[in-house]
Amino acid sequence: MEKVVAQYLRLYAEPEAKDLSDSLATNQSTLGVYRHCLVIPAFKENYSDLLKVWRRLPQDTLIIIVINSYLTCDHQTTRLFDNICKRSLIKRLTERVSFLRKTQDKDILVVDRCHPSTIIPKKNGVGLARKIGADIALMLITKKIILESKIAVTDADVCLPPNYFKPNMNLGDAALIYPFRHSATNHLVEGILLYEISMLYYTAGIKWSGSPYGFTTIGSVMMLSPEYYSQVRGFPKKNAAEDFYLLNKLAKVGNIRSIKAPIIEIKARLSKRVPFGTGPALLKIQDLSKPLEDYKFYNPWIFTELRNFLRTFSLIWETTDVRILYRDWPNLDRYCEKLGFYSLIEKRRNETNSALAFNRCLNEWFDGFKTLRFIHEMREHYPSVSVTKIKDAPFIKDYKTLNKLRDQLAKRCLD
Repeated sequence: MEKVVAQYLRLYAEPEAKDLSDSLATNQSTLGVYRHCLVIPAFKENYSDLLKVWRRLPQDTLIIIVINSYLTCDHQTTRLFDNICKRSLIKRLTERVSFLRKTQDKDILVVDRCHPSTIIPKKNGVGLARKIGADIALMLITKKIILESKIAVTDADVCLPPNYFKPNMNLGDAALIYPFRHSATNHLVEGILLYEISMLYYTAGIKWSGSPYGFTTIGSVMMLSPEYYSQVRGFPKKNAAEDFYLLNKLAKVGNIRSIKAPIIEIKARLSKRVPFGTGPALLKIQDLSKPLEDYKFYNPWIFTELRNFLRTFSLIWETTDVRILYRDWPNLDRYCEKLGFYSLIEKRRNETNSALAFNRCLNEWFDGFKTLRFIHEMREHYPSVSVTKIKDAPFIKDYKTLNKLRDQLAKRCLD
């Protein structure tokens, strides 16, 4: 895998990582040696919130902050850059990367992508910011400046626990997904509970159906393997859903393992930083007159259809006429026709030499994105329901309160 990492850094890493590597080649003693690293993209944040992210982490953690904006005059974000830089003696390592030693007990690498000459393209957004930070972390790991071979990625709205780095990555793990819980002020409590239930319900349903893509996709609760990160060529440079697409790629080459602890605390807040996600969802829920009735969830029957569909995959290789498998499920048959699934099967069968290779190809093709599309297609047959109606889902047991439901679903998302 060393060759994969080296090739990635040479061909696909962002310029900030390459330039910093060149700078360190002439004076590596500029930085110390650290056990851990943490990557944080920051857009329209304030310094006090950032401090809360890492204040409880071990001292031998290098913080990599990518301060980014797509706006030419973003005073809030440039003010954050200035506030960080004035906290300690700063050493400029490259045109865009500076080093601050022992700022509030942690050393910091700060990347400037927020001033008029360094802003990021809007279409690349947080995906590019995460990629810059992760690429720098990867490069530092190869130089043994970071000793632990793990890339920790989070956001400015979390408070990480002291044992954050304790979980080990097993052989074959491409990423670890931490459990999470949002903290909220009174007016957001109901909204964030509904949103958490929605995320966990979806993930639990996907997992129950037998899909290998049953994991939460929140950018602030991921730990990445440097080797697998390199293999899939890093974060997609998208302004939203970059976490979803990265994990979707990683799941095809390694394990995505949802661990039991430690729990990451995320601050619930209203936000329009990205087109969709927690902030926009809370704004949407807040606008509903009766959230418990009006905020909609996928119909439980959709996950049963998905389970039935996935169970046929192991039978397809030995079945001459694939349509026979779906004759008792008209919704699945219509979906297969609409998607061109039947013709795809014949093509893949002709290109593959064994059942094992065929099934692997099928599971990689029907990935997390196609699973989401499947669920959206099935909404034509199964209307969305309120939170009180998802109790009929076969993977949900009786519960007394929505908080109990939330906790039950969270457990079902773990490996």
